Amino acid sequence: MQPHPCDCSPMCVLRATNPMQIRPTRTGGKTFASASAYWKAEPGSADLAGRIVRYVVLANDPAVPDVAADYWMHSERFYRAVVDPLEAAIGHDLAYRRLVAQPTDTFAERRLEERVVALLDENPELAGKLASEADAADDNVYINYFRGRLYEPEAEPAGLDRLVELAGGVRARPSGTGDEILVVVPLSDRDGAGRIRNLTACLLALHDQTFPADRYRVTVVEFDEKPRWKHVVEPLVDHYVHIKGEGLFNKSWTLNVGVRETLGAARTLCLLDADILVDREFLERNHARFADQRADAHLPHTEMLSLDAPSSDWLIERRCGENTPEAPLAGARGLLLRDVPGACLWTRPEIFHRIGGFDERYKGWGGEDEDMLYRISAAGDVTQYDDVFLHLAHRRPPMRNAEGKPFNAHVEVGSWTGESGFGDTSGVASGDE
Repeated sequence: MQPHPCDCSPMCVLRATNPMQIRPTRTGGKTFASASAYWKAEPGSADLAGRIVRYVVLANDPAVPDVAADYWMHSERFYRAVVDPLEAAIGHDLAYRRLVAQPTDTFAERRLEERVVALLDENPELAGKLASEADAADDNVYINYFRGRLYEPEAEPAGLDRLVELAGGVRARPSGTGDEILVVVPLSDRDGAGRIRNLTACLLALHDQTFPADRYRVTVVEFDEKPRWKHVVEPLVDHYVHIKGEGLFNKSWTLNVGVRETLGAARTLCLLDADILVDREFLERNHARFADQRADAHLPHTEMLSLDAPSSDWLIERRCGENTPEAPLAGARGLLLRDVPGACLWTRPEIFHRIGGFDERYKGWGGEDEDMLYRISAAGDVTQYDDVFLHLAHRRPPMRNAEGKPFNAHVEVGSWTGESGFGDTSGVASGDE
């Protein structure tokens, strides 16, 4: 089930003109959203009243356009198609007005759900219209909303000090001999704005895996003027690499260096963002997908849950403090992003090298993952799986330059070959090919 084709945003135009040959695996369900792994974990979230109220939240929470502007541009008209008839019916109600004014107020959200349940019973004709519009939205939006039944807006902060405390009780990684999987994680956090906290949680979760510890290695590459977080990172990984990075973060170069410098004899690559909190079977499950010799690469996720700050703290404590096998979705709240091109890519090293790795002309946030998926899906067999995937909260980086244009709008998608080199620790490749 693909979203309605359109040219409403640069992302929609890009995907229309550069279609990716990626095989989806999501099946079942009346709508795309109803087949979601998140809805299956929390079945109550599929109730019509809850679905309608979610669109009230999405239409009014300023965090929604901030999380992915292009996704918002595509999705907003579907939000309004649900919200406008509801507003016409009960826009005067205190429950409705309170949630519109305070879209992160989960008490107001629950009260409006109760009011909408009564409204649907009172007005079957409106109920039918709202159900139809909600179905259309469920199939087409790129940003949806999730709240688990046990979510509470207050949680004990899980800051860096708490993560460092937990890391003190973790055994050292085996020293660089695991040749089944190499996990490469990029890092850039010059002011301690949350990325180093998230990375530490990510590394603790990578320690707690069913896959044998001596069969995989973990590399962190830090892009910074100095090795700022080496003292935190190095005890938790097999390889710590620092590259002298100034100005805008270059994620592509950072990942390429990690692969070129530490690949060794690894047979599979996991390129993982620092903000992802993985479950205990993450490595074993994704490694097993390469048993199919036709498989060149895959995304583990169809949707990614971008958690809010309280649920990030709560889920870190459950997964890393209590060592639960997975972070329980019942306590989660956040924005569900559909068809996210980044966050995690698994691939065989051969195809990574064949296409020249990531395009190092991308600087600042945005575009490099979409470009990589376009090139790797053109070069090999790529599948999109439907695992639960959790992204921890952090301060949003700027996505556009002073003129309001995306940082990398000038880069031609799919034009990188790596023939002039890539992953050189001495500096970024020019890409002049």
